[in-house]
Amino acid sequence: MTIDDVRRPNPTKAFTLIELLVVIGIIGLLLGFLLPSLEKARHKAYIDACASNLRQIGQSILIYANDNHGFYPRTMYIPAAPITAGTSAPIQPNDMTAPLWLLIQTQKLPTSLFICPYNDVNEFEPDKANPSLQSNFTDYKKNLGYSYANPYPDDAATSAGYKLTSKLDPAFAILADLNPGVSAPRKADPFLPIPTSLTADMQFGNTANHEREGQNVLYPDCHVSYNITPFCGKNRDNIYTAQNAAKPNQFVSPAGPDDSILLPID
Repeated sequence: MTIDDVRRPNPTKAFTLIELLVVIGIIGLLLGFLLPSLEKARHKAYIDACASNLRQIGQSILIYANDNHGFYPRTMYIPAAPITAGTSAPIQPNDMTAPLWLLIQTQKLPTSLFICPYNDVNEFEPDKANPSLQSNFTDYKKNLGYSYANPYPDDAATSAGYKLTSKLDPAFAILADLNPGVSAPRKADPFLPIPTSLTADMQFGNTANHEREGQNVLYPDCHVSYNITPFCGKNRDNIYTAQNAAKPNQFVSPAGPDDSILLPID
C-alpha cells in the first residue's frame, strides 16, 4: 500500500459569517413572536390561580354564613366608629382586615389563599402566624392581596337596606384583588375613570395586582370573573369607591344596598 492508496478525508465545510448572521436573525425573529405569547400564557396562569383563591374563599364565606344566620364574617362593629385596617390586639371596631382573619380561624384556611399569586408588583407572602394566637394579619400590607366588601355600614346605609348576608344580589361584588387606593407615585386613582373611559384611563382604577389590566372579582354565588374595569358591581357600580365618597377618602361606609366598597386599600 502506498501513500496514494490512503484516502484523505474531505476538509470540513464551516459556516460562513453571513450564514451565521442569517441563523441568528431567524432565531431572534422567532423569539420576538414567541416571547409575548409566553408572557401572555404566564399572566393567564396567574389570573386563573388568583381566581381559584377567591373561589375557595367564597365557598368558605358561604359555609360561615350558613353557620351564622346568613351573615358574612365581621368582627367588632360600632356604626359610629371610623373604618380601620390592620389593628391586632386588642381588635379595634370596624377593622376591615379582621373579618378575613376570622375566616382563616373558623374555616381553617391556609393564609396562602389570601395573597395574589402574581407577585411582580406587590410582593405578598403568606402570614406565618398561628391563627389561634392572634386576631389579625401580622402585616396586611404583605399578607393580604384582596379587598372585602365593607361589613360595617353606618346608620344611613343600614336604613337604606345595606346588609352583608347570603341574600345579596348576585351582581354584588364581595371580594376582589386589592383596592388600588389613591396614590400619585403609583398612578392609582379609582375616582378618575368613568364607565366609558378608554383603557388608558381605566387602568388608574384597576388593581395593581395584575399590572392594572384588570381584577378578579368574587360574587355571592361563588363565581369569579376577570374584569378589565372597576365598574363591575351591581348596576356598573365602581367596586373600589363608595358612591358617596369624596376623593381621596375611601375608608367610608357604603351608601346603600347596591354599593360595593371593597377594603382595605393598597
